Amino acid sequence: MDETCRDYYESAENTAISRRRALEELRRHQQDAPEDVAEFYADVGDCDIYQAQAVLRWLGY
Repeated sequence: MDETCRDYYESAENTAISRRRALEELRRHQQDAPEDVAEFYADVGDCDIYQAQAVLRWLGY
């Protein structure tokens, strides 16, 4: 993992984000197909609020 990824992941520590923001992150990483979103919900949960690092972990950071 390069330095930029670590900094991005670390900067999300103790940060909560909305469902909308989580789905925006999935879109930014081209993980927004219906089956991807369903897998995301199955793995991370179908929540109103997410820990930002949990979303980034799911995306592979």
